[in-house]
Amino acid sequence: MTAAVIAKRGEHQAINSQRAAAMDRNGSGKKRKQKRKSAAPPRELVREAKRYEGPVAGTVFTTCRGVTGYYSDGSAPKKAKKVKAERAAEPAPARRDLGVGLAAIAQTKARAPMKREAPEPAVEAPEAPDEEAEPTSDAAEDEDEEAPGEEAEPAPDAAEDEEEDELEGEPAWAALGLHTALVDATSAIGWTKPTRIQKAAIPVALAGRDVIGLAETGSGKTGAFGLPIMHKLLEKPSRLFGVVLAPTRELAVQIHEVFDALGKAIGLRCVCIVGGVEVAQQSLALAKQPHCVIATPGRLVDHLENTKGFHLRSCKCLVMDEADRMLSMDFEAELDAICGAIPAEGRTSMLFSATMTSKVAKLQRASLHKPVKVEVNDKFATPRNLTQEYLFVPAKHKECYLAALLDMNRGRSALAFCATCAGATKVALLLRQLGFEAQCLHGKMDQPKRLGALRGFKAGDTKILVATDVAARGLDIPTVDLVLNYDIPGHGKEYVHRVGRTARAGRAGRAVAFVTQYDVELYQRLEHLLGRRLPKADVDEDRALAFLDRVAEASRGAARQMRDDDEGKHRKGRRRQDDDGDFDAGVEKPRGNKFAGLKKGGRGKGKGSGRGGGRGKGRGKGRR
Repeated sequence: MTAAVIAKRGEHQAINSQRAAAMDRNGSGKKRKQKRKSAAPPRELVREAKRYEGPVAGTVFTTCRGVTGYYSDGSAPKKAKKVKAERAAEPAPARRDLGVGLAAIAQTKARAPMKREAPEPAVEAPEAPDEEAEPTSDAAEDEDEEAPGEEAEPAPDAAEDEEEDELEGEPAWAALGLHTALVDATSAIGWTKPTRIQKAAIPVALAGRDVIGLAETGSGKTGAFGLPIMHKLLEKPSRLFGVVLAPTRELAVQIHEVFDALGKAIGLRCVCIVGGVEVAQQSLALAKQPHCVIATPGRLVDHLENTKGFHLRSCKCLVMDEADRMLSMDFEAELDAICGAIPAEGRTSMLFSATMTSKVAKLQRASLHKPVKVEVNDKFATPRNLTQEYLFVPAKHKECYLAALLDMNRGRSALAFCATCAGATKVALLLRQLGFEAQCLHGKMDQPKRLGALRGFKAGDTKILVATDVAARGLDIPTVDLVLNYDIPGHGKEYVHRVGRTARAGRAGRAVAFVTQYDVELYQRLEHLLGRRLPKADVDEDRALAFLDRVAEASRGAARQMRDDDEGKHRKGRRRQDDDGDFDAGVEKPRGNKFAGLKKGGRGKGKGSGRGGGRGKGRGKGRR
């Protein structure tokens, strides 16, 4: 029995050796092995690969169960050698000329709007080193911050720049490829020639690319995203075509005014959706299906959830002005809801700000499609014609130096920034007590009062506006001559936006920062971000201390008025709450009884008709 088994095993071994030799001769074994390796991975592995954001698509991985697969989008991966050979054989893609030269602009004008290309298979994606694929250090985040998208090419030569500068009026706007009606509209509102950010961003946006724009304050960013939206709207008219998001109500109102001025000649209909206004009026305006919606995120989400029939499924352009502020944690949920309501296919997204951060890079990875970064200034660049100074003062005499500085600049318009709403109100009341024409602007005011204060300051009726950071971003007030940082901001980018309210559109301006003994560290950090030391402002100490007695009296009067206003608001609020409580209960408030508190009823047991009541046990004369 044992000998037979051994003989049988020998026969099997001989057969197997013959098969192996045959496979080696014709190479079929090697092909079978390659075929097994190139088989499509299981579905669970593909699902895991889709959620994984680590290695690039096409790389091989091994699970803890010992199964080998590929990171892919679900399609069967190709052989590694074949893919590498195809990559080596493919010619380098020609780089599109997105410069601002006249030849490039003319070529962009002649070219039809570029359609979005279908995403390439994940296996054919270019390989990248692991350090760039998975940045884990702060340095990698800084690199993303500086280069979140494809950068537009700089201007080719100085000669072409001089040639472009010679163009003014309608020829300069026509050279960007804009529609004739929009060229006439720019001339009608007094825009003589495009700014640097407009020259760089408008051709890119007209080509159908997503844009990340970085430019200094007062450089014309509103026109850089407004004109491309109207140009595309003229080519293909549609309702609810564009959505512009702004972080503050005042900025949204200002953008709405610019859109109305530019679109008046082409019949553009846009609506401004902000808080502090009745929802019913805004719902009626949205029911008319305007072309563009300029809104703050919170109120727009409210209408998306509660206004019947309102949607953004036909929206083709999404703009975020002051994008770094929009991407803060305050608007995270609202932005997710808005981006989810707008279809990603066929949508053009544009982000603009004067201070870009890494948060913009995070959003462009999620929502933008092959964006082009148009950068004409550094991250913390301030206007060229701006004179910046600091004033070191004791904290107890800070108000005296403020009064002295404003007295030295009488007749000029000034914008003072405070850290809190209460601080802005107190400073405005104090300046009024001292005889200055001052108004305050902060987030706790009613919307009509906020707009009234801003319009009065723009019209010149009020020379001094004391505000919080609500007025720091985007507001275009050409008449501001002096910006006072009464309270040093906590971050350098807020300082850049504050001082950007003056020296706009080539005008001259001045900014003074008040530094007390408690603000030295913040000021040193600010100078480090700006990259230079600021000169000291010239304010005479004797002249400042001359206001000491008047400032002390005015400060007491301002505190008294704030206390009276708070008490009046509390009394009005309690009265309104009591009235609302009565109506909500639906029960009439019982009237006071002059016999309340007296002992009712007596010892009578009959149905008395006297003072004891009908069935009471009082002393009535009823039957016993």
